[in-house]
Formats: sequence, structure tokens, C-alpha cells
Amino acid sequence: MKTEFRISGMRCAACSAHVEGAVARTEGVDSVSVSLLTGSMTVTHTCPQEEIINAVRRAGFGAEVFVPSGASALPPPEGTSWRRLFFSLLLSLPLMYLGMGVMLFGAPLPQFLDAQRHPAAYVALQLVLALAVCAVNFSYFRSGFAALVRRAPNMDTLISLGAGAALLQTVITLFAIWLRFPFATHGNMAMPHVYAESAAMILTLVTLGKTLEGRQKDKTAAAIRALASLAPEKARVLREGVEVEISADEVQKGDTVLIRAGERIPVDGTVTLGEGEADESSLTGESMPVAKSVGDTLGCGCVLVAGYVQIRADRVGEDTSLAETLLMVSRAAASKAPIARMADRVSAIFVPSVLGIACLTLAVWWVLALFKVSTVTAGIEHAIAVLVISCPCALGLATPTAIMTATGRGAELGILIKSAEALEALGHIDTVVLDKTGTVTEGKMVLTHQFPAPGVDPLMLQKIAYALESPSSHPIAHAVCTALPQTDTVATDFAALDGRGVYGRVEGVKCFAGNALLMEELEIDVTSLSQNAASLPGQGATLIYVTHGATLLGLLAVSDRVRPDSTEAIATLHRMGLSTVMLTGDHPEVAAYVCEQAGIDGYRASLMPDEKAQEIAAAQANGAHVLMVGDGINDAVALTQADVGVAIGAGTDVAIESADIVLPKSSLSQVATAIRLGRKTLRNVKQNLLWALLYNSIGIPLAAGALVPLGISLPPVFGALAMSVSSLCVVTNALRLRRFK
Repeated sequence: MKTEFRISGMRCAACSAHVEGAVARTEGVDSVSVSLLTGSMTVTHTCPQEEIINAVRRAGFGAEVFVPSGASALPPPEGTSWRRLFFSLLLSLPLMYLGMGVMLFGAPLPQFLDAQRHPAAYVALQLVLALAVCAVNFSYFRSGFAALVRRAPNMDTLISLGAGAALLQTVITLFAIWLRFPFATHGNMAMPHVYAESAAMILTLVTLGKTLEGRQKDKTAAAIRALASLAPEKARVLREGVEVEISADEVQKGDTVLIRAGERIPVDGTVTLGEGEADESSLTGESMPVAKSVGDTLGCGCVLVAGYVQIRADRVGEDTSLAETLLMVSRAAASKAPIARMADRVSAIFVPSVLGIACLTLAVWWVLALFKVSTVTAGIEHAIAVLVISCPCALGLATPTAIMTATGRGAELGILIKSAEALEALGHIDTVVLDKTGTVTEGKMVLTHQFPAPGVDPLMLQKIAYALESPSSHPIAHAVCTALPQTDTVATDFAALDGRGVYGRVEGVKCFAGNALLMEELEIDVTSLSQNAASLPGQGATLIYVTHGATLLGLLAVSDRVRPDSTEAIATLHRMGLSTVMLTGDHPEVAAYVCEQAGIDGYRASLMPDEKAQEIAAAQANGAHVLMVGDGINDAVALTQADVGVAIGAGTDVAIESADIVLPKSSLSQVATAIRLGRKTLRNVKQNLLWALLYNSIGIPLAAGALVPLGISLPPVFGALAMSVSSLCVVTNALRLRRFK
């Protein structure tokens, strides 16, 4: 089974990699994915949940089973540390004055703090201030050293070791001054060389970076939180004929909810009285208000911009479309894209590698000190700089920040992306495969022709056709039943024959309604209507033969118009360099007519559902990256086979479940928008990963002193600043996706 957990205590990418590794090694765990950004973990397993929780706890973190639903699925807000930052700055500024100001610029000091006359007092004051900053930021030391004891060092380990080493050097220097050891001063001057200000500024700058990073990370979930805020807190319902205002959570299925102009709808429901116009942009991305009257549906979070309606509550609370959207988008934000796996592998070994590099740096510089080429303090300085400049967080945040921002922005535009894997795959798509009915066309079939077979009563044809089609929810069946006179005749043993038609017993006789392929299987002779049939497909009509036993009753023809925006949407796909193919179970001449009208490159007709999937598999075997768009049960297999499956409009539950992306608005134009969003997201992720890798590849050797022979060095304070800026750059770059249009 698949279980989701909330994980507490993770501080950086190394932590999430350690949790993932600990759980993956647990017997009975098939797969595990940990998200640092959302603090969540998804595990597919056969072992008890307690074993997984214990594995996380043994790794040094907290875990609890989490059942996400609606707004509760949102990632928790990032904790800000403004107060800690304020006190850190308050204590670090005088320390910087004492350390850097006096040494570099000869800044004035009171006589009792004169560095040359009273070095012990000068160093002791710096040590006190640095210790105060350490106390304010003690969480780094607690987390860092605890991780080191568990042999799973993390980002805090690097920070605490760097700051701790600088602090220890200051303490040793203070004792050396008291004991009058000569290495405590510079040359002939009694000027102590200490790193107290480095220890304090490392912690202060890291706290500054974390605070700003947390603020920016919260913005990545802003679009998702904006969706959560769409659900109103109150609702007005009729109880025993009296209007009562209650909490939206208390609305029950079947209640009559009253909505006035300007109010948000608190449930999913059907209009039972009144009419008006609704802004459905929060669910579909459609900017223009949509007219609503009796029988129409309204979704939770939509706004009635004009009119007055009463609706019957069909779905309430966590079952509404808005709650499902929040759950879908939040799960996508917590999922992991394939491109992130490389960063995960690097993160798992990053911190131990940095510790090794810092020790090697210290050893090399101390060896150089033995040959009088360098100094012991230079070795300490470079080792500290290596520790504090290294940034696994930039790697860990490179993908999830972009994914969360993009999925949230997609939801705002009416593009519901189920997983990070689908979002990444969108960036590689080069072929778009389209279903016909309800996708390229409106899906609103109209009965245009009725041809009884020779000698058959037209009323008999209509009665049997109505009985067979009335149990079906297919658009063709709806068109037939809408046009034919209603009868009391009922078909028993009804069955839908995928891609061919329907079957049922009418008054005890086996009857069928379907296409020419079905007639061929049944060995029904249709030559008596061949002349009628030949004239219709070229007009875009779909043919339905009706039988009663072994007798052909006649032929019905229904037509479906190409959506008004399909032609422009397909032209947009072509401008993006994408090829388009239509797969349909309909007659080849109908398919040719629709393709000509919509501008689609090519088509395959008379296909069974499994044959659609085979066509996609064949294209994939030739190197194509395929996106499939469909809305029916017969599209489910193809949607699953495609690299990205897209369910369009109010498709069937099976299609929506099989798809990777759901477009509530019945418009192909959103397919192009989704692909553009995927391309921009993939580009953004690559930029972030490139930055994180380049930063660490350049920063660590620079901190180690590789360019000292050229006169270029990096003090620990600037290393800490660079580390904070690195993570901030990654998150800020991801936030650019919020402006996607």
C-alpha cells in the first residue's frame, strides 16, 4: 500500500537523503520519496507503518502518518526567524567593529580595550559577544552535532563545525594570551589574531539567508494557498424553509444552499432555482463569466458575479472539486521529478565529502606551515571557509521549488498536474495525440439522419434505438435519445461494447446498435443501406446501425462539430514545433473530415481502445515523446501508455484517474499552455541545478585556497554570505515561474 508521512527535523538536502536511505533499507519497502520542501514522505510498502516510523526515528527524525485532504494537504508554512536574526545582528555588529574595524581600519576603542595594551580584555569581549550569538543560534549546534553523532552529517553540521572551529580558536588564543604564549600575537605586535567575529557572522549570515529563503519558499506555495482561500467559511442554507447561516463545514449533502451576486459557492452543486453568471476561473482558468440556470452545475470556490441561485449540495467538505484540486496539486508539489535523482545522489554524499575536503585543506596548509610557506592560522581559516561555503541546500531545492511553483501556477490557470514526473515529461513532448469526440470536437452530437431499412417501420427503428441508447452515457447515445421520441421500452442485460456500440435485450430479443465493424462481427448484411451510408461520412457524420435479432432495422447518423477553438489550438501546437495525430474509433471518412477542418497532421481511424495504445507505443518505439489528450473510458488505456496523459473537460472518472494532467476547461488551447509551462519548468530546474553545481564546484576550491598563489582568497565570513546567497538564488529563480502566462 501507499502511505504518506509528515517528517519533522529535516534541515537540508542531506537530511532528506538520509531519511530516504534509511526507509529504503527497511524490509518490505518498495519505493520511497522524501520532499524537503513539503516535509513529507510517500512510501509504497508491504511492511507495517510502525516499522517505517521506527526507521525514520532511528535516523534521528520524527515521523507520523498523514492523510492529506483538501487544505490540510498544503505544505506547512516555513518558520521565519526574524527575531533570531535581529538579536544576531545586534550582537554581531559591535563584534565586527571590534574585530575587523580595529584590525583593518584602526577604529578607536576605549583604553581598557586597547588590543595591544590589554589583549586579554580585547579578545574576552569578542568571545563573550560571539558566545551570545552562538546561544541565540544554538539550534544549528544542536542539530549539527546530533547529526554528526548519528553519522549522518547535514548542513547544520558544516555550519556548526565552521563556527565552532572559529570559536575554539578564539578560546585557545585567549588562554595563550593569559599564559603569554608567543603564537597568540602577530610578529612583534601584541595584536591577537582571532576568529570570534567570523564565528558570529557565519551564524548571522546563515540565519539571514535561511530567513529570506524561508520567506521565498513560502511564496512558492502562494498559488496553492490562494486556492485554499477560495472556499468560503460560511454558507446560507434552507432548513425547514428558513434561511440559516452556518459554517461551510456543516453543509450536508442534499442541502439547499442560497447564493447571491458577489458570493463564493461553498459546495459543488446543481442549480435548482434562479439564474446568473459565474466566474469559474479558479477551477477552469476561464476568465469570462459563464451563464448558469436550472440544471447547470457550480463548483466550490467559484463566484456568482450576477443573479441569484439556489443550488442542491452534491459534494461537500473534502469531497468538493476545489478540495480535490488542492490535494492533487499538493501531492504533485511533494512528488519527485526524475531529474532530481541526480541531485539526490549528490546530496547523499555531499556533506561527508565536504568534511573530508575541509580536513584535507587543513592538513595541506599545516604542512605548508612546517616549511614556512604559510601559517597555522591560514589553514584554520581555509578549512572553516570550506565548511561554511558548501551548500547542499541549493542542490536539494533546485527541483522542488520549481515544481511547487509551477504546479501552483498551473492550478491557477486551470491546469491540474498530478506529479512532478508529468511536469518534467511535458518539457520533452514532441508529438500530441488527440481523441476525436469531446476533444477535437464538442462532443455534443446531434442526430441528423434516420434511414429505416426497406420494409421496416420507422417507429420500430426509433423504439429499439431509444431502448438501446438510453442506458448509455456516451455523447452519441445522448444525441440519439434527445432526438427520438421517448418510450417505455427498456433494454435488459445492457452492455457497452468498447469502440463498437451497445447491446441489450429488448422484449426478450437480442438487439445491437453500433458501427460497421460490429455489423461485420455479427454477420449482418448492411448492403441495403450502403448508398445512404456512403454519402454521410464525408460530412463528418458517425453511422449507427440498429438490429433486432438478425434483422437490420436501419441506420442513424449523428454529427459532431469541431470545437471553435480547436483549429487555433492545433495551429499553436504546430508553431511550437509539435506534430499532431488523431486516433479515433470512428469511420475513416469522418476522421479525415475532422482532421481537415481542424488542421491535424494525420489520423488513424476505426481503432479499438487497445489499438490506440498500440499506435502510441509504436510512436514511442520510434523515439517520439507522446502526449495523449482524451476524455472517455475508451481513452484510458492510451492515456496510461502515453508519456503524458491529459484528460480534458468533464471527462469520465476512468479517464481522469488514468491521466497525468486534468484540464477542467474543455479547450485544447490549454494543452499548448501546459506544454509551455512544462518546458519553462524544465528549463528552470536545469538552471537551478547548473547554478548549484557550478557554485559548489567553484566555491569549495576557492575557499580551500586554490587561488591563493594568484592573490585571491575567500575569508570564512564571505563564504557564509555566498552560501546563503546560493540557496536564495535558487528559490528566487524558481519564483519566476509565478509570472508564467
